Amino acid sequence: RAAVPSSEGGQVHAQISADVAEGLKQIAAETGATLYMVLLAAYNVWLHKYTGQTDIVVGTPVSGRTHADTEPMIGMFVNTLALRNAPSGEKRFMDFLREVKERTLAAFEHQDYPFEELVEKLNVR
Repeated sequence: RAAVPSSEGGQVHAQISADVAEGLKQIAAETGATLYMVLLAAYNVWLHKYTGQTDIVVGTPVSGRTHADTEPMIGMFVNTLALRNAPSGEKRFMDFLREVKERTLAAFEHQDYPFEELVEKLNVR
C-alpha cells in the first residue's frame, strides 16, 4: 500500500463476446445460480490465482430496501455485504459455484445488518 492513502485509481474496460455471455448464462441456468453468482465465483477464482489466498472476502453493495414501506422513500439505503468464499485448486468450478450460490443466498438473508456495526463488533483494523 502507498504510504499516503489516496483515492487514485484506474479503470479497465473489457468486452466479452456474445458466445461467452451465452456460455455464462448457460452455467447459471445449469446450477440454478444467477449471472452475478457465476461472475462472483469467477472473480474469486481469479483473486485466488492472483494472490494465492484461499479465504477471499468481496464487498458488494445491496439496495437496503427490504421493507415495502421504504420503496417510495427518497434517499440512500445502501448497505455493504461482505461475501466470504474459499476457492482452491482442488475444487471444480461448478462445485465452487454451488458453494458461492449457497453463501451468497445466506449472506443476503442478513443484508439488513449494518456493515459499520459488523466491522465495529469484529474489531477489525
